[in-house]
Amino acid sequence: MKKPAAHNHVQTTQKGFFGRLLQHSGHPLRLLLFTSIALALISSCSHSNQVNLGAGTTNYSHYPDGGGLFVSTAFDPDGRLWRVVPEKKHIYIDVSDDLGKTFSVPIVINNESQQIKVSGENRPSIVVDRTGHIYVIYAAESTQPVAIFYSVSKDNGLSFSKPMPLSDKAADANTFQGRFGVNRDGKVYAFWHDERNRTDWQQPGNAIYYTSIDSNTGTSASAQKISDTLCDCCRIATAFDKGNQAVLFTRFIYPVGIRDHGLLITQADDDKEPLTWRVTFDNWIIEGCPEHGPAISISDDNRYHIVWFTQGSVRQGLFYAYSTDEGQHFSKPLAFGELKNMPSHPDIMARGKHVILTWTEFNGRQTQLFVMHSNDGGETWLPPKPVAQFSSEADFPFLLSNNQAVFVSWNSRTEGYRLIPVN
Repeated sequence: MKKPAAHNHVQTTQKGFFGRLLQHSGHPLRLLLFTSIALALISSCSHSNQVNLGAGTTNYSHYPDGGGLFVSTAFDPDGRLWRVVPEKKHIYIDVSDDLGKTFSVPIVINNESQQIKVSGENRPSIVVDRTGHIYVIYAAESTQPVAIFYSVSKDNGLSFSKPMPLSDKAADANTFQGRFGVNRDGKVYAFWHDERNRTDWQQPGNAIYYTSIDSNTGTSASAQKISDTLCDCCRIATAFDKGNQAVLFTRFIYPVGIRDHGLLITQADDDKEPLTWRVTFDNWIIEGCPEHGPAISISDDNRYHIVWFTQGSVRQGLFYAYSTDEGQHFSKPLAFGELKNMPSHPDIMARGKHVILTWTEFNGRQTQLFVMHSNDGGETWLPPKPVAQFSSEADFPFLLSNNQAVFVSWNSRTEGYRLIPVN
């Protein structure tokens, strides 16, 4: 099931082209070129090696290769911020007791060198459960070009278990785009793209598999398939509903090559098939993957909040919608962000009636981070505000909370990591 070497070379080339255009597409003409040319060329996702940051970057000077751009973070029950930093051969973790101002000496997770595979969509993931156990997943080269590995720490991050493949078929099929989810009881799940079911490489679309990880033994349960026809390279968004069922919001490949979004709900009864249905109707038809995953958050009143990116024939740009009937129907899509500045990679968090949106835009000179708030469950929104900017290449922004405040976690190639309060 291993992909041909030529396929992997095309992936790497496309990723570099996509990244360069994304960083320089602020002008309307450049935006048009970006839309019509770059997306036409991108036909498969990339699992490139980590491109390390420049020397002397804030908070990374003590890393062997200067740190990496695509970091992931999570708060533990005591409010400490844990950060996973990928480099070319190793995955590291460090912790901050002062909300990201300073970090501890990094600890290596994989003592044995690996070819780490990472991108904005195919990034490491980290969660800390209620007992303080720390879980990390990441992608690296193995017997397949790319496989997801997981590791667990039960001693407050002092040491980590030997990384093991997450999938029971990792030796036979590529696995990537791993994403954690934690249900309302604190149980940890992992979801990922899996190519074990692919037989015709001319036909696009992956399957989604998932497993749970035991907090006592640190071992994963047998993998279960959720769905097919997932858009190859867009990351999965996860949340849990009031019934403690996993809700996935992701881009699918619908008939005639439409790449719109759908919901997946894993039912509590293992004998029941997962539920799935389409929820966006932008009619984006492209022969390739946009590498632009969506986001979802479910509030305590079980209102679903979703955000996504599209370049369809019906609408283009970033959009928000909410559902009051568990995703059966959604509000009219609300556009946000300046389309001429290529708004991208949104994230969303709902805390009761308070809903927070974040995304980035490129104005031709700088990458700007925006935040927008709603205080009535997404019915109305306050004007968006820029809260930070970087003059260099920046990672995607992610929202996280320590139960007292909401922050944006954001990283830059030369200006370093920032945890930005947005309450």
